[in-house]
Amino acid sequence: MTTIYENECKAADLDTKEVKRIAAGISRYAKQAQKLGLEVFGGSGTGTLRINDNLAQCQLIVADLDGKFDGGDGATNEDESGLLRGEM
Repeated sequence: MTTIYENECKAADLDTKEVKRIAAGISRYAKQAQKLGLEVFGGSGTGTLRINDNLAQCQLIVADLDGKFDGGDGATNEDESGLLRGEM
């Protein structure tokens, strides 16, 4: 389920409807990729589609993605204003 954080959108001066449209689209494609056994992977600013082909220790990269992607462990915390922030 896609969750939109309205307070955070407002703090960033972003249109909540536009953020929801983008998030829903990315989520939809991620689910389609998952059905094929693919993982959307982001790290160091790049994105790839990967699959575990069980032929090596590392996943097989089947596509590079356009746009900015970042990874990490996905940690989040609320700041002193109660806004949700990701790891730095």
